Amino acid sequence: MSARKKCPQCGKINLPDDNFCKDCGFELKEYGPEDFVIIEHLKASLYSSILCIAIFIGFMILISAALISQYLVQAIIPFLIIWPIVIGFMVWATRYLRGLSKIRKFIITDDYIEIVVPHKTNFKVNWSDFDSIEITKRESITTVPTTDAVILGPRFVYFTLIFKGMSYEQNYEFESGKDFKVRTKKKIIAALEKYAKEKGKNFTGWKWKDKRRVKKALKD
Repeated sequence: MSARKKCPQCGKINLPDDNFCKDCGFELKEYGPEDFVIIEHLKASLYSSILCIAIFIGFMILISAALISQYLVQAIIPFLIIWPIVIGFMVWATRYLRGLSKIRKFIITDDYIEIVVPHKTNFKVNWSDFDSIEITKRESITTVPTTDAVILGPRFVYFTLIFKGMSYEQNYEFESGKDFKVRTKKKIIAALEKYAKEKGKNFTGWKWKDKRRVKKALKD
C-alpha cells in the first residue's frame, strides 16, 4: 500500500492517489527517490519579523508620547524627524517581507534543475545545456546616513548560480534567509556539488572549508 501524501504547504495528510491537496489545492507532484527536492515556506520568519516590527513601532510610540509630555511644542521637531524614518522603514519592511509565506521550490532531477521563488521568474536549466556550475557569494549591508554618522542596517547574503556551456550561460541569484532558509541554502549547495560530480560537470566557486558540514547537510 502506498504511503499517504503530506502536503508541504498546509501539512494535511492526503490519500496516495491524490494529485492535489484536498485542503489547500497544492499540487502533490511526486519525484523519484534519487531526486533532490526542497519545498518550503518562511512563515515562521514572517511572523517573527512582524512581531519585531510591532515591538519597534510600539517603542517609538512610547518615545514620541514621552517627548510630547515632557517638551510639548518643542517635541514637534524630533517628532517630524523620527516618524518619517519609521514610516519609510515600515514601507521597506512591507516590500521585503512580501511572499515569505508562499511556497518556494528547489528541485534537482536527472534531467534538469528547477527553481521557483515567489515574485521571481521561474528558473529551469537542463543538465545537457551546460558543462560547469560556478557559485559566487556576495554580501550587502544597508546603511542609513545621519547628521553625525552612518548607521549600519541588516546584512544580506546572496548566492549566484552560474551555469556555463560552450555557447550557453544562465545565472540565478537567491538570497539566503529570504528566498530559502539558511539551512536549506547549505543543502542546496551541497546537492549541486554532489550532482555535478556525478554527471561529470565542473563545480567551482564558493565552498565550505569544513567538508563535514556538506555531508551533514545532505544527511539532515
